[in-house]
Amino acid sequence: MALWGNNDNVGSGGTVSLNYSTLVVTGSGTTFGNVGAAKTGDVIRFGAAFNNHLGDAVIVGIASTTQLSIASTAGLSGAAISGVQFQISESPKFAVLDSHLNQSGGGDTETITVLVSAATTNAGIGTNIVFVNSLTGVIAGDTFVSGANTRIVSTVGVTSVSLASTISAGIATAAVITFSRVTGGHETSVIGVEDAGTEAAISTKFKLSHAGWVGVTTYRDNEGNIRVKSEVLVAMSGITTGNTDYPPAI
Repeated sequence: MALWGNNDNVGSGGTVSLNYSTLVVTGSGTTFGNVGAAKTGDVIRFGAAFNNHLGDAVIVGIASTTQLSIASTAGLSGAAISGVQFQISESPKFAVLDSHLNQSGGGDTETITVLVSAATTNAGIGTNIVFVNSLTGVIAGDTFVSGANTRIVSTVGVTSVSLASTISAGIATAAVITFSRVTGGHETSVIGVEDAGTEAAISTKFKLSHAGWVGVTTYRDNEGNIRVKSEVLVAMSGITTGNTDYPPAI
């Protein structure tokens, strides 16, 4: 089994939930094991780099298109993983167990509550549009929580929000909705960066020296400014990207 590949854009449609005790990942709308989708030896990222990243794990078995198993939870934040988006890549497996390159440190981010609001109409399972009675201060990238649903806000309208993935449990009229935002701490992700990505990042905080598999840590200093540290883990060209744009739009 190769230690890494060159694909940071393996098929990853649907959402997943993880049982921490059994190490079993159950998907909804997923295609595990199909050509172009997750396979044994790939790395699964729960959440998305630079946006609600919950950690990475190595896939060690695929039982069906909706169920796979991971080697360990050592690279995860420890937060509940239920109905979240995910990414699949051929990134270096050693990075998953490196505490400097994964989310196993958990709890290092600071989160504030932006708004506590309520649904104005019923929202059924499978929708990603939720109508809310107030959206004061809410922006794209905030975290939406209502009952069993935890989702990232994609866009904010006048009376509704669009979520990055569909909800897995219905939301009733007047149900409480909480919006939160990470405002401090740090997040580290290993991402594939192609040559065009290094060129695009030259004039940004995200500049780095070489394309390849790169560990990128973003954090806010004590004045609220975004800072970036990066480390090229595997220098190589020919990376197929798509999971995470580089430089990221934050």
